[in-house]
Amino acid sequence: MRGAPPFGRSLLLGATVFILLSLLLPWWSALNALGDQERLARQQLATRLNQQAEPAPLTLPGVADIYHQAPPGETGKAWWFGDSASIQQLEVEQGAVFYLLNTGPATRHWLSTSLPLVVATLLLFGGLYYRWRRQQTQRQHTLQAMLQNAELAGAAAGPDAIAKSISDLHQQHKEQLNALQKELDAARLQSQQDSLTTLGNRFAFRRDLIHMLGNENRLATATLMLVRASSLQDINSRNGFQAGDQYLQDISRLIRKVIQTHPGAHAYRVNGSDIAVLLEGQCNPLAKSLGGQLRQELHHYQHVHELDCAAYIGFTQLLPGQSPESVLIRADSALAQAQSGEPNGWRVVLKNSDDEDMGESQWRQRLQSILEGDKVRLMVQPARLLKPSLPGYNEIFTHFPNDKGGNYPASTVFAMLQRLGMSMLFEQKIIEMILRQVAACEVPAQRWAINLTPASLQQNSFLIWLERVLMRNINVTAALVFELDEHVLEHQLTNGKRLLEMIRRTGARSAISKFGHGYGSFRLLKELKPDYVKLDPELVHHLEDDSANQQFVRMIIDLAQRLGCHVVAEGVETEDQKRMLETMYIDGVQGYLVSKPVPLTGFKGLTLTSA
Repeated sequence: MRGAPPFGRSLLLGATVFILLSLLLPWWSALNALGDQERLARQQLATRLNQQAEPAPLTLPGVADIYHQAPPGETGKAWWFGDSASIQQLEVEQGAVFYLLNTGPATRHWLSTSLPLVVATLLLFGGLYYRWRRQQTQRQHTLQAMLQNAELAGAAAGPDAIAKSISDLHQQHKEQLNALQKELDAARLQSQQDSLTTLGNRFAFRRDLIHMLGNENRLATATLMLVRASSLQDINSRNGFQAGDQYLQDISRLIRKVIQTHPGAHAYRVNGSDIAVLLEGQCNPLAKSLGGQLRQELHHYQHVHELDCAAYIGFTQLLPGQSPESVLIRADSALAQAQSGEPNGWRVVLKNSDDEDMGESQWRQRLQSILEGDKVRLMVQPARLLKPSLPGYNEIFTHFPNDKGGNYPASTVFAMLQRLGMSMLFEQKIIEMILRQVAACEVPAQRWAINLTPASLQQNSFLIWLERVLMRNINVTAALVFELDEHVLEHQLTNGKRLLEMIRRTGARSAISKFGHGYGSFRLLKELKPDYVKLDPELVHHLEDDSANQQFVRMIIDLAQRLGCHVVAEGVETEDQKRMLETMYIDGVQGYLVSKPVPLTGFKGLTLTSA
């Protein structure tokens, strides 16, 4: 019974005591009655024996047997009465007499009293035990229900210590669950958040992108903006990783600032230098708005921190039902095209071309094949110079043949070269090919213009290489003109000055192309003093109909010539444009009116003086 509850143990102990008392008390009463019977029998037996002269058989009430001789071998059968039920000896005048009391009445008295008491005790305590067990069973069921149901435990706690303990246990369990849920939510948030920028990470981006593309509303549109922090590697190598982390945080802050006016826009850091933004709406208006705002912020950041470029931006449209891979290819292509233009620029790609659908590994293989097989085709478009004293001016372009007999778009190729880190290899390859073909060209008194990409300003190793190449053959170098767009030089002025100084040292010449975007162009012209200025075709396109534009072009031509620069107008397609420019004393014109691009191989030159 060691495992019984305290009340159950007390109940069983009480039942045992009561049963013992029910047996012992009547037994004690019967034993006392038997003692009285024995005293009376001894008195009567002594009196009768003293009255008889000779021994004779006697019968006395309460005496079962009387013996006048030694007692028999057997004793009394009522052992429960002890000595009182055994052979008794009485000394009289005639000698010793032995007798045996009749214990039947005492036994019957005992049993008739004890058995009802025992039965009553058993019934009483059995009933109590049954009731107690039923209560215990009900309590166990209640406690089990309380263990399984926290609300029931709170309602049924009461004064019961165990129930209260269960209620407290549920409360502790609830508090632990709440604490664990908070930790789980924090861990889930952390698992979908970039620790450095606190933006969403690539897992959150992939989840939300798939959700947007899985929208059941087929008319719903959304936009993906991809921003590449292009100076990260350079900052890490020059100033350390801590400065690189700060740079990424700054770019993230600028992106947050720009998108805060667009409800529902979410930003994610999808890899080391790329930050993606998902937002609802049509791509073109959003690209114009966000791209313009972010570009201004990046320009300011670039100048404050003296960077070559702060970041590039690419946009593409999301439509339900498209695959995430297709969207990412377009966004990456837009970003790569932006990297092939001016610093901090942005581009939009709305659909996948066959070439853009190629993966990076396929592009790398094809570009490597073009590089190793010398498959780059060099084209030349001559300009007509209006002053006989000036040497001819021929701009060299590059075409990249594809397997279908056509050409890959040059913007796509340069974008992929930038993405794959192959820009420097191709630029070196193209310049070497141009130098060989120019050296072999037998057209006298010509200058050959080579377009440099924005990436050339960002690679010190490229500038070192270019200087060494140009110093090898001074005669060929003297006939070269290196062109850079005004947008590129405007945002990389320090590197631009260094490049132009190196070009002058080697004996080559420089040109600023796509010139004339505003009055800031004059400041650039004054600081760089290039040998040639090439007017942006947009200035030429509506020249005859726009008097303000005419005045602006006159100012450019006048100031450039005063500084010793020759001015060439690009994009001239009509005689009216040519005549108008001639009245402004332009030095030369270039465009389809003069000549379309032709292969450099076999080029025999153009009569470049005016008629």
